[in-house]
Amino acid sequence: MAESGWFGHAIRMGWFDYQRSVRAIREDTGRLILMAGGVGFMTLMLTGFAVLFVPELQGTDIEFSINRIVRGMFGMLWVFGTFMLAQRTTTAHSKPVADAFVLTTVSPRTAVVGGIISESLRVLTYVFPVGLLLAIAGAYAFSAPLTLLVVPLVGSLYVASAVTAGRLLGYCAAWLVANVPFVARHKGVLGGTVVMLFFGIYFLFQLPQLPISLNPAMLGVIPTGWLADLLAVGTPIGWSSTHALGGVVAVSVVLIGGSWLSEHIATSFWFGESISVSDTGKTSVSTRTEDDQRALERAISPLSVPFITGPTRHVAEWSLLRARREPQRLNFLLIPVFGGGSAVMNMMLQGTGSLAILGPAIAVLLGWTAGAAFGLNPFGDEGAVLPTTLTAVSGRAFVRGLIAPSLLFAPVVTAVTLVTALVGGYGPLAAIALTLIGCFLTVVGATLAPIVGMWFPRYSAIRIGNSDGVRPPGLFAGMLHVVLMWLPGAALVGLVAAPELVRLALSGIGYVPGFILGLVANGGVLTTFASSLNDAGATIQGLPLTAFRSGFGMLLVFGGLLVAWRAYNGAIRRFETHELH
Repeated sequence: MAESGWFGHAIRMGWFDYQRSVRAIREDTGRLILMAGGVGFMTLMLTGFAVLFVPELQGTDIEFSINRIVRGMFGMLWVFGTFMLAQRTTTAHSKPVADAFVLTTVSPRTAVVGGIISESLRVLTYVFPVGLLLAIAGAYAFSAPLTLLVVPLVGSLYVASAVTAGRLLGYCAAWLVANVPFVARHKGVLGGTVVMLFFGIYFLFQLPQLPISLNPAMLGVIPTGWLADLLAVGTPIGWSSTHALGGVVAVSVVLIGGSWLSEHIATSFWFGESISVSDTGKTSVSTRTEDDQRALERAISPLSVPFITGPTRHVAEWSLLRARREPQRLNFLLIPVFGGGSAVMNMMLQGTGSLAILGPAIAVLLGWTAGAAFGLNPFGDEGAVLPTTLTAVSGRAFVRGLIAPSLLFAPVVTAVTLVTALVGGYGPLAAIALTLIGCFLTVVGATLAPIVGMWFPRYSAIRIGNSDGVRPPGLFAGMLHVVLMWLPGAALVGLVAAPELVRLALSGIGYVPGFILGLVANGGVLTTFASSLNDAGATIQGLPLTAFRSGFGMLLVFGGLLVAWRAYNGAIRRFETHELH
């Protein structure tokens, strides 16, 4: 039962939470720069397009109308935003801030609607520069002052409905984790599967070059996408009043019905008893009993650590269990993976890349991901029990236990890389070569991760969403591991996919410094040295392609194995000589 004046309370609560978010961003300079840079870059890019094309539209007869494809694109963007907001709700906003105080002061309806208002204000702040630019450009291009009112109205309805639907889905996911043992036990795997399925289907709408693709017009049946017709009101663009009215009605249903359902699900989640998947119904006596070891095996099921026993196996199982219980600590993997994946997809969308790029890209990205997932912060992951770990486990067993979980995912790397390479048009031998490279990068990356993490550990816990005490790897450790793995990995896959390009890039070792020295040299030693560098570059460029591929490939492989062996022994020595301060 909501209290009297709950809507006014919800507005004040949402505004207060929004102001708190703004203050937190202002105090975090790095985060502010990144966010401002992203929004600013998009705004400047759209401004450039507006300056180039908007004057051409002014005064012309527009023979265009809002069709099913446009509505489908608008609906697809709404679905994407809803999915991302649902993820944000599950990980960061499944409970109100200071929930013990809030839930004993106001009704759940107030808390839910207040959260929707604050999140809508945050999203509107991000899109405000772009929305303002579109409103001004539309009003100028079509001489339609009404656009200055329609764009903010449609944008507000669009964002608020996506936030409401995202909150509903996010609360449903949080409720399932809190009440269904299977979901709670496998939330990491299930969440990753849902994300991969969503983005896989989403890219089918984005990439018509794929053998199996989907037409965005299919999504024209989504009523929230019909708001595109409302945007054209007052302009010479053809629009449908029926669709515009249907879009407004659909958004109203989402706002009212979604808020009502969110209130009921959130109430059950907030005030219900959450299950504990660690409860086994037995009282443990010692941390080294056989029953507890079997409990650890059950905790990571259906995964298992075969072929190894003793402390090495226990370290590996704990690494897997830690990743399952705190999947947020693996968020550092998403930045380079989505960055590299976005670059590949943009190349394909712009026509500068084909399906042939997928095999090499998957080999590098997936190999690095498997190798970096578990061992990049070994000391920080142990937390308060680090002193016990340093004295109870040998360095060899500890380092091997950190490497083993990554090797478990080598079959996944093998299967995915082989399939994408074959789909990309590579022959059997080239596809097998790319697959072996992906597995090689997994092994080298897994062996290199512990020593990099021991060099640059993160001991302090940070807050990620609703999870306190999460210790993701340090930013510099992650960047260093990316550089050490991606550069030789790109060279290896390049020897299979584009050896001429790799040879040209390697010849730049001589050409580039030789060219720079040639600009400043006036004879003497510098000129001789610049000439020698240019000759070295020419020698590399003149190597027969077969000899270059085999020679440079063997150099990279044996160099990687040597680095892995040195990193393995270095991590063992570092563990055994580590001192606590």
